[in-house]
Amino acid sequence: MKKLLLSLFLAWFAAGVYAQQEKKPLTTDNFNTWKHIREPQISENGQYLVYELNPGHGDGNLVVKDMTSGRIDTIARGYDAKLSGNSSIVTFKIKPQLTLRREAEVEKFKKDKQPQDSIGIYSFKTHQVVKYPKAESFKIPEEGTGWVAFLSDGKIESPADSTKADQPSDDKEKKKDKKESGNLVVVKPGLNDTLVFRHVKEYSWSKNGNTLMFTTGKKDSTVNLASVNYFDTKSGERRIAFSGEGFPGKIAVSEAGDRGAFLFSKDTVENKTYSLYLSEVDAEPSVIADTLTATLPKGWAPSENGKLDFSKDGKRLYFGSAPKPEPEPKDTLMKSEKARLDIWSWTDKQLQPRQKIKLKSEKKRTYLAVYDVEKKTITQLADEKLKTVRTKRTGEGAYAVGIDPVPYERAMSWTGLECADFYLVNIANGERKFMVKGVRRGRLGPAQHYFVYYNYQDSTYYSVNTKTLETLALTKSVKAPMYDELNDMPTPAYPYGIAGWAKDDKYVFVYDRYDIWRLDPSGKEQPVNLTDGYGRKHQMKFRYVKLDPEEEYISTKTSALLSVFQEETKQAGYASLRMNKAAVPNMLVLDDYVFRKTAKAKNAPQIIFTRESFTDYPDVWKTDDRFANYQKETDAEPQQNNYLWGSAELVSWTNLNGVKLQGILYKPENFDPSKKYPMMIYFYERSSDSFHRYWTPGPSRSIINKPFYTSNDYLVFVPDIVYTVGYPGQSAYNCIMSGVEALMDRYPFVDAKHMALQGQSWGGYQTAYLVTQTNLFAAAMAGAPVANMTSAYGGIRWGSGLSRMFQYEHTQSRLGGTLWDKPWRYIENSPLFYADRVQTPLLMMHNDHDTAVPWYQGIEYFVALRRLNKPVWMLSYNDEPHNLKAGSWGDRMDLSIRMKQFFDHYLKGAAEPKWMKTGRPAIDKDKEGALEIK
Repeated sequence: MKKLLLSLFLAWFAAGVYAQQEKKPLTTDNFNTWKHIREPQISENGQYLVYELNPGHGDGNLVVKDMTSGRIDTIARGYDAKLSGNSSIVTFKIKPQLTLRREAEVEKFKKDKQPQDSIGIYSFKTHQVVKYPKAESFKIPEEGTGWVAFLSDGKIESPADSTKADQPSDDKEKKKDKKESGNLVVVKPGLNDTLVFRHVKEYSWSKNGNTLMFTTGKKDSTVNLASVNYFDTKSGERRIAFSGEGFPGKIAVSEAGDRGAFLFSKDTVENKTYSLYLSEVDAEPSVIADTLTATLPKGWAPSENGKLDFSKDGKRLYFGSAPKPEPEPKDTLMKSEKARLDIWSWTDKQLQPRQKIKLKSEKKRTYLAVYDVEKKTITQLADEKLKTVRTKRTGEGAYAVGIDPVPYERAMSWTGLECADFYLVNIANGERKFMVKGVRRGRLGPAQHYFVYYNYQDSTYYSVNTKTLETLALTKSVKAPMYDELNDMPTPAYPYGIAGWAKDDKYVFVYDRYDIWRLDPSGKEQPVNLTDGYGRKHQMKFRYVKLDPEEEYISTKTSALLSVFQEETKQAGYASLRMNKAAVPNMLVLDDYVFRKTAKAKNAPQIIFTRESFTDYPDVWKTDDRFANYQKETDAEPQQNNYLWGSAELVSWTNLNGVKLQGILYKPENFDPSKKYPMMIYFYERSSDSFHRYWTPGPSRSIINKPFYTSNDYLVFVPDIVYTVGYPGQSAYNCIMSGVEALMDRYPFVDAKHMALQGQSWGGYQTAYLVTQTNLFAAAMAGAPVANMTSAYGGIRWGSGLSRMFQYEHTQSRLGGTLWDKPWRYIENSPLFYADRVQTPLLMMHNDHDTAVPWYQGIEYFVALRRLNKPVWMLSYNDEPHNLKAGSWGDRMDLSIRMKQFFDHYLKGAAEPKWMKTGRPAIDKDKEGALEIK
């Protein structure tokens, strides 16, 4: 018997070992095929799940699952899906095959030969898909009618699949007609028939789906013939509400579908002046605003560049007005005869680069105005003195909020603070009342009784009564900080934020680090800790989960769903709480996972979410609103079972300043504590909260892929970093080195002779700094590092046009003073000034279109190390920004391969690739394919 048991045990053990040996390490080839779940959605009745399942690179699919029956249908290359409100159909786009798109790009096909998207409509009842070719866009009503409208330039006599690029017609008239117009295809709920309207320019559904409004325009001889139309989905009839010679602009239809509005111009010049028309669906339209409207500023008119929207109740029409466009002056000079320059002035509110970035939008700036449908009056709400006025989402209510940042724009160059003065704007007459000066943000309650804001100067929430304009401090008596307790930058900390409002603005709900507080904006009731201090006591963060996108206020009569995160263990989950009195939240689930993408069916209790850990793929799960039980609805990446992965361990230590820190140690799946493992150290501020995050294998945009390295027998260590103002470099050294040394002391499997650093941006700077302070590491990779804070300080962040000063004085660089006040801080924290100390082989990436960290920062460091004969390489990807673009697959694969080659050489003794031995001359640049790296 003992022999039998022993034999069985040995057989079982051998099978396990064999299975383990069968698993393969990940390679860069896996990046193409690893699946990603995108945009999971649940139907309003809670029965259907729709999501995209896409590989890293290649043709993806749209997946439709009946969660009741378990039926799964897959639509090749489907994406951008939208479910109908009545849970009857799902509409989506279909991409052409990648092989066709690649051929078109490589062969440089002309535009009319380019493969185009199709539109697909899937019926939940029949499980059939109807496809329409060459579609430009589609729209569906928000509420449940099942109607679909889309623009198409393809043959629409019958549904078809456009998986292949259609050949262009030889018919000249058809070509001419095709360039001038689009076909608006309207599909009936039964999907058995289609209606087609020609030469359509704009189209829009009413929210209830009763009305489709659209404009047409067709050139006839020398004039443009246009029309404005309404299609009634109940009767199936089309009515031409307006027609004439000219050009239609933007359109809007009310939610009820009973009235519409549109812009129209008779100008033939490029910069057109528009008139604004309003009509009931069954009546003739009339002009309600033009250049002669007395209540608009003199010389102003409705603008095509502004918004055009009805309020939820249809009683107001919002539009943008602006000075009447002037004709472009005729150019009479040669290019060489013109002066071309920018004038920088110390009086500018914004630096020239900032102005140039905003130039396009400023040229199209409009100012909010409103038409009262019942009173037939127009009120100009915004103007050149108060440019930004915002209404509530529904457009209803008595007030809007005016925001004026102009007094603070000049100082923002060095403070980094986006402050503004806030005004209460009466929508009926445009009257403005000042509320508060120089705050970052504020929020008007849905009932508009109170405006609540956070004052960062005294770390207090205040309310403003919109009738009396009385200001009250709401959190003076609250001992718990309302601001970010972990802020270690020399700038005022941001608040944790507002969760929402109770009905009639009776309460406003705000967060501290852990708990949720109920504040009475009238000041009559004292603040109440709704989560009863349970969060702070147990280091649990509670946050409100908004399940209804259209929700205006948080109900105090029903239980609210809260997300939960435990800071020490990194466990997460959900809890419920009735937001009417202090109580310990009812814990629904708390586990070793990350929970994301929570969504509820509109008309059913079903909730979907994704659940993940380092080893568990973020599949979609379903439960009810009580989380009584839940089940997995997707199994998107079974191939993970075939590959070596790894495990994650939360580690703690004390840094050189006596501060307790956390970090993550990722280990190989076939980990053997008796072996020595090379270790990668990656860092960026605090990262330990991502302990349970799943990292999808994929090519890098700038940093190492953690499971890719653990699968290939690397340890990966990710330490948290805390900072002392004025000493960012030394702070990083204190935290990172103390963490590395703790692991070396604690774990003999860490190969101390084969460790490497890797960081990007701020992490790239810290990498560049660390190699000037220690020779412990065998190699390092720094992406987009700041090397010289003295030269970087006076530069521009070209992506935003802002000065870099505020970053060094107040935010991430944490130097806490100007260059002329504290010059030695800038020098001591700059790797460039200690380049002669570097002994560690360094690989850098700094791309030539980096708009965050100037490219010359990488160049300064590279040329210094090169002159000192230090082993250094810099990868500079052409036309790429700070991080490689998500769509730049070739560049991302290239970076991943080169980083792996670099680290394998120095940490594993792999052969040195040719590009590291001898570089790559510019003349050979085009000879090397992205995946043929030598």
